Amino acid sequence: MEETDTSVWPAASQVIEEIATAGYEGTELGPVGYYPSDALSLRAALERHHLTLTSAFVPLRWFQPERLPGDLESLMTVAGLLAELGCPYVVVADGMAAAGEEAPSDTAWRGAAAAMERAARQLRSLGLELVFHLEAGSHLATPEDEARLCGLTDPDLVGICLDTGHYAYSFGNPRDAVRRYGRRIRYVHLKDVDPLVRERVAQQHLDFYTAVRAGIFTPLGGGCADIAGVVSDLFSLNYRGWVVTEQDVLLPVSHAVSPLENARLSRDFLRQLGI
Repeated sequence: MEETDTSVWPAASQVIEEIATAGYEGTELGPVGYYPSDALSLRAALERHHLTLTSAFVPLRWFQPERLPGDLESLMTVAGLLAELGCPYVVVADGMAAAGEEAPSDTAWRGAAAAMERAARQLRSLGLELVFHLEAGSHLATPEDEARLCGLTDPDLVGICLDTGHYAYSFGNPRDAVRRYGRRIRYVHLKDVDPLVRERVAQQHLDFYTAVRAGIFTPLGGGCADIAGVVSDLFSLNYRGWVVTEQDVLLPVSHAVSPLENARLSRDFLRQLGI
């Protein structure tokens, strides 16, 4: 896995404090090394603000068998830390595809699915469940990709993290995903999408990072992902897992609204929905 440049990010202690200030009860791990990377220090930092560590998002190069073993080693290192803090899930995705990279073959899809099942078995030995997440700009990006992977994997081993933003990014309806996959959805990222920016991204064939800089993701309730409908559908399924609020931005931001204010807006919206 490639290292994430966090040099422009605020201090991890500030982020943890602001998550609590905005009214949230938990946080994901973030890029390896950003939060404290030993269990004792991380637990102390979270307990100081009454937060629970819910999971970690880990992109792997599932369709690159020559690079996947190293990524899997990194995944298991992260999993060890999560297990020490009692996290139930690991969220995986496919890494970003390089410009001009060919679409995976049927053989590559079968290989990726088999590798994901093997990883799920390893994680289960640590008490963790694997859920996969669509990621715009990767080979596992669209509702069609999700359906393909689900058809190739054991639903007991490989669950779904429904990310409403990435599902809607490629013009999918997240409510369709809830109806289609039901209880295979075991973890949720709520993210909203600006439909006007989405149209421009599609028409101009903009890459994911350009889309993020253009403001494709909005505070919850400000876009077209029908967050209220998704939440209602999850309630109907008696979903009792974590719901993680997300709004991808690239720092430094060019607009006046701070990440903290955006987080508060999303939290207020969820309270109106009974969360």
